[in-house]
Amino acid sequence: MTFKYQIYHRISPVNCINGLDDHITMTYLDDDLGMVTFSLICPECGVANPDDSLNCMVCDRDLTNIVLFLEDDSFDLELTNEHLIECRKNFWGTDRTGKVNRYPLSEIRNIEYGSPVTRFKFDFNGERKVIPLRKENMEILKDVLPIVIKRNNI
Repeated sequence: MTFKYQIYHRISPVNCINGLDDHITMTYLDDDLGMVTFSLICPECGVANPDDSLNCMVCDRDLTNIVLFLEDDSFDLELTNEHLIECRKNFWGTDRTGKVNRYPLSEIRNIEYGSPVTRFKFDFNGERKVIPLRKENMEILKDVLPIVIKRNNI
């Protein structure tokens, strides 16, 4: 079995990009062992939850709409079926500042994935937004976001 990266999709139990089409499936390294994996990270409190959790076992946050959660140096980025949510962190990247930018996917235009510098760029409300990403997070977002947009006819 292979494990590429974590995304969440609630049509089937837990899933991940298979890279062949727009159907999202997930396989786990631990499947052969029959172990429960705790890879569903709560964007609210950061606790790992069992993969089939509907709510966070610590803060009770609804986890059913989360498609992707990425932790980066200066923010956390959450992707749901309707929004891209950016939660800013302090200078050291240790705590959230409380500033949250919520971008409805239906209002995002002109998406670009920067190279060689990893910058995710898009237009929102007449402004150009630029979000710096780690290379691995850029690759994940580049794979997942087009599928979410297509699946939701956005």
